[in-house]
Amino acid sequence: MLNKDQKALLDQLLSSASPEQKIWLAGFMQGQVGLGTLGAEASASAANKPPVMIYYATETGNSKALSLNLMKSIKAAGFKVKNAAVNRLKPEDIDTKTLTIFLCSTHGEGDPPETAVPFFEKIKAASNDALKGLQYAVLGLGDKSYEIFCGAATDLDTELKRLGGEAFQETALFDVDYTAHTPKWIEETVTALNKLAGDTGAPAPALISADDHILRTGKGYTRLEPVKGIIKDTLILNDHDSNKKTYHIEVTYEDDIHYTCGDAIGIMLPNDETPRLYSIASSPSYHEGEIHMTVALATYTKEDGSIGYGIASKYLADLKEGDEISFYISQNQLFNLAPDDQDIIMVGPGTGIAPFRSFIFERSERGASGKNWLFFGDQHAHCDFLYQAEWQELLATEGLHKIDLAFSRDQEEKIYVQDRIRENADEIMTWFDNGAVFYVCGAKDPMSKDVHKTLVDIISQRKSIDNEAAEDYLAEMEEQGRYLRDVY
Repeated sequence: MLNKDQKALLDQLLSSASPEQKIWLAGFMQGQVGLGTLGAEASASAANKPPVMIYYATETGNSKALSLNLMKSIKAAGFKVKNAAVNRLKPEDIDTKTLTIFLCSTHGEGDPPETAVPFFEKIKAASNDALKGLQYAVLGLGDKSYEIFCGAATDLDTELKRLGGEAFQETALFDVDYTAHTPKWIEETVTALNKLAGDTGAPAPALISADDHILRTGKGYTRLEPVKGIIKDTLILNDHDSNKKTYHIEVTYEDDIHYTCGDAIGIMLPNDETPRLYSIASSPSYHEGEIHMTVALATYTKEDGSIGYGIASKYLADLKEGDEISFYISQNQLFNLAPDDQDIIMVGPGTGIAPFRSFIFERSERGASGKNWLFFGDQHAHCDFLYQAEWQELLATEGLHKIDLAFSRDQEEKIYVQDRIRENADEIMTWFDNGAVFYVCGAKDPMSKDVHKTLVDIISQRKSIDNEAAEDYLAEMEEQGRYLRDVY
């Protein structure tokens, strides 16, 4: 088929391509020639094949991206297929006559993604055999550096079996290098679906192409292939009398890696297999070639009464200018910066401020027309107002349009960010009605939960609806990418 020169060029290209690049090339060539007969045959046989449903539970977007590629291959094999997040899914909504696939990421030590917690709670509360007859498959994405690997996926598989489901293929669990393994898994899944449908023909190959939301892979993007950085500067953000030490740390690097607002930096610790993630506090446009972190020195009291320190924060706090560190970019597709013409509201108390420093500098550098409203909170205004000078300058230059502050210990009655949100309820609803995106970053419990409850109350009151309908309102905002949380 190829002449001598063409084959030599192809061999040269393939010899230098990474596994991920070969996967992309396969998808690209399929896109160039089209599905042709395959598409026609698939359409003709679709009426004879059962429907397929793909549910994904995702923290940073990996499972969602994978669901799109899986859908493409299943469609090419002649099945009617849909996908959806599990966020609002109830066990009774699952059709036991539909072949069902669950793609499940794990958050932290074996926990489900934050947005998937309600689904997992409902599944665990469901009665035995509630899904009797369901034929399903589970794929788990996780990180083997954590003690519990793919805990959410294995828990889901256990619960589905308890509910009467039957797995049509063995549950697969993949590490952070999952992109090297998922094409084969997709082909195996399509083969299993065809077998269930009585189709013994050759399965369509996994269809993966560059425009299918595939994350950047390889060196600099997983803990398996970190890169080197140099400490440029370190300074303490708190002033005298503070009960805390919060460090602003700047890292420079030379490798050809890229991050976007909302991503995190994974710090590789000496003699420790588990990396630590910190939200990136710098703007890729404004702070080119640098990554900034906002790190709180974690402390605790030992049994003997002495003070102990968090391993990762103490390691970073002790770094000096010129020291070398190993790191990688942990991408987060579900905490992205809104389009330039869209208003944003950001809630980031304490070190939760980090990604919003990135957001605001980036939008200021771009000259974005959307307005920026920041809620920040900490203990004391005079010593814990992180990045105070920057916010004041940004307010003066209209890079930041509005800021509301909550310093909990500056008065007898403690005030938190959710209190400031409640005080601004009418204006927040006006921003919501105009399409604003609402972000939350910081502690999951209690801060994020308190903010969520406050939003439910505000929406219920201002829209004259009950709490369940207000929850639905927020769920719809979440599905639209307008209610985004990065909590821990």
